[in-house]
Order: sequence, then structure tokens, then C-alpha cells
Amino acid sequence: MSSNKETQKYYEQAIKVMPGPHSNLRAMASERPIFIVKGRGAHLWNIEGKEFIDFTMGAGAGVFGYSHEEYIQALKDQIDSLYYLVTGAAQTPMEIELAGKFVQHVPCAEKVRFCLSGTEAVQLAIRLARAYTKRPYFVRFEGHYHGWLDNVLGGMVDDNAVGRPFAVESDHDPMKTEGKGPGAFEQSLKLPWNDIGVLEKVLEKYGKEIAMILMEPITCNSGCCPPRSGYLERVRELCTRHGIILCFDEVITGFRVALNCAQGVLGVTPDIATFGKAMAGGIPMGAVAGKKEILDLLLERRVIGAGTFNGYPLGVSGSLAALRIYEKDNGAYYRKIDKLQNRLMNGLKEVSREHGIPMLTQGIRGVFFYMFINKDVAYSSRDLKELDVEKQNRFRTLLAEEGILIMWNGRWYVSGGHTEGDIDKTLECADRAMNRL
Repeated sequence: MSSNKETQKYYEQAIKVMPGPHSNLRAMASERPIFIVKGRGAHLWNIEGKEFIDFTMGAGAGVFGYSHEEYIQALKDQIDSLYYLVTGAAQTPMEIELAGKFVQHVPCAEKVRFCLSGTEAVQLAIRLARAYTKRPYFVRFEGHYHGWLDNVLGGMVDDNAVGRPFAVESDHDPMKTEGKGPGAFEQSLKLPWNDIGVLEKVLEKYGKEIAMILMEPITCNSGCCPPRSGYLERVRELCTRHGIILCFDEVITGFRVALNCAQGVLGVTPDIATFGKAMAGGIPMGAVAGKKEILDLLLERRVIGAGTFNGYPLGVSGSLAALRIYEKDNGAYYRKIDKLQNRLMNGLKEVSREHGIPMLTQGIRGVFFYMFINKDVAYSSRDLKELDVEKQNRFRTLLAEEGILIMWNGRWYVSGGHTEGDIDKTLECADRAMNRL
């Protein structure tokens, strides 16, 4: 095994020809570089031969882990259909089959349009909502993430807004970026999440101007905060009353938490929903699914949703392979994740108790957060303001030294590639890391 001088050598080469890591979030600025050369199951190996148990899973895209034999074989079985990887305007029988699976499993899905990423899906959903309602604005929420484009990235809630509550610039915003287009924040009203009173007041005043309410049904990008009892049901009622389209961003939760997605688990059906990450097992893919009357704006060409890679065969094949695994043996995949994740979450809680360090552990199937804060539950990013970020980052670094990779904000993804042995070793490493804090 070589020394870490090799990582430094590759880093110096990379920085000469590449502008930093793939996702250059400000909160990740202090991360040490890592160069991966191999992956199998839930394990990765870097250029120096160091082995890691990975709970980042490509920011959640690798739902089956790495080199998953059943998934790869399913792709190979369809290889004859992949001799053309770009279809342009053409559609394929596989795409129709995939759309049929969406309609079968996803409560809101009457029709589906496929695209290349969750970010694209969100933008198409916004365009569809504006066209359908003939209204200019959409509502988004604090702590929710909908992609990196100007009109949905960053900005802080203005609690003292006079007039429409547009987001405001702030140096404290972890998603602050230079280069946004003029008026980007004036496309949406940004509100605190899980506060139905605030939403009711805004809709009473501005409801006739709002095309869509956009939210993660569970804030998987910010603490895995669950909706308060009755919150989503009331939002659904308000959207119906005011003629507003309700859109769930299920880029993370879609098919990860269940075949009927978060909307099925939570029992609230949006008008449209966006999908990505978990739908194709790691291959780039996205989708917008929803009511026929909304999606048919594309059929009528009143709304343009163009894209060379929309419904491209490799992404469709990956999605079909993934959904077939999810469907197999009456949801055996989901039962496996439940067993592993419950052991891991309960074990981590026990580790923190043994060390006398208050921790908050919360999540949903396939993704959870383990955070240095003394709370029993967090219902929004505002409940996480007392999070010990310094200790959080230190713990993550210590875990990496022990051979365990997690995401920068305390997020863990559990995949089909993890094993009981991986959980045992992870808890041992977490105990040692906690002891070194």
C-alpha cells in the first residue's frame, strides 16, 4: 500500500486541470480529497488501497451499492436495446413499459415525462405549473433542496418581509452563489416549512398569484425532518382551495422509501412529483409524473420540454432494472434495508448514550441523519440551529480515518450493497471515533 503522498500527487494534478470537486458546496470546502479506483458492495478503495465502508452512495444515487450483480445482469439482458444510446425525438417500447410502472405504483402518476436529472425535472414541473395556472410564482421552503439552478438555489427566509416574502441574500446562506441571474429570487416566495399558520397567511394574501407549492415531503437534504401531524393534509386542502398545484420533490424519496414513494407512505397525493437518484440505480435519470391534464400540456405542445437525452435507453434500462428489483419477492429489497438500517440507527444511538453525548437520529427508509444536537425530534431546519457543526465535522473526519464514509451534514444512506458485517464494523468504528472526539 502506498502512502498518502499519492493522494496529494493526484490532487495537485487535478487542481491544474479541474476546478475542484464535482459538487463545490461551501459547507464542503474543508474536505480532504479522495480518489476512488474500485467499488464493490458497499465498499470503496482509494488510490492508496485503503478500504472504506461507504454510506454516501454517490449522494444517494447508488441505491444498490457498487457492482450489484442482479442490477448489472438486468442491464446486460437489455443490451440489444441499447445499441443506440440517444434517441432524440424517438420513443422506445422500454420507455412505455417504464411509464406504465410509474402509473402502477406512484399515486399521483397518470402520465410521466422522463428527463436526465432531478434538477431538470424540477424546472419542468415549475414550467408546467405556470402554464397550467397562468400564475407567475411558486412557493418553496427553508431547508429544502431542488437543484442548483438560479431560481431554486439558496436565499434566506425574510421573516420581516413587507409584501411578497421573496428570499434574501445572506453571507450565512450555505447555498449562496455569485452569478445568479437578475430577479432569480423574485420567481418564488420562500417560507419556513412545517408552519401551517405562515403558509395560510401567505396564501390568503397572494394565493391567486401562486402557481405551485414545491416541497420535499420529508426534508432528506436537511435533517430528514418529518412533516408535523396534519401538515401535509392541510397543505393539500389549501392547494385545492386556491387552485394551486402541489408538487412533491421525490428526487431522494421516490422509490427509495417505498414503491409508492413518500406520497404513498404519508398518504397525501400531490398533483405532480419529481424523481431522480433512486429511480435508475445510479445511472442519470429523472422524471415528472402527475395528473394527465397537467402533463398533456406537453402533448399539446403548449409547454416545451425538449432534451436530447429525455428517455434515453440506458437510463430507461437502469430504471426498469431498479424497479424490478424493488418489486421482486413482494418488496424483499425494502425489508433488507429496514433490517440493516434499524440495526445501524439503534446501534449509533447506543454508542452516543455510552459516551454521554446527546445525539439526534432520525430518518426514513434508506436515509437518515445522526446529528450532534440535544433534541428528540427536529421538524425543520430551524430546529437544527444549535447543531454542533464543529463536532459534526470532526466526527466525520474521524470516521473516515476509521474507514467509514458519510456525507458532510451527518447524512447516511443505507443501500442494498450493505451487509450485517458492514453494520457490525461501522458500529465498532463509530465507537472508537466517538471516543476520540
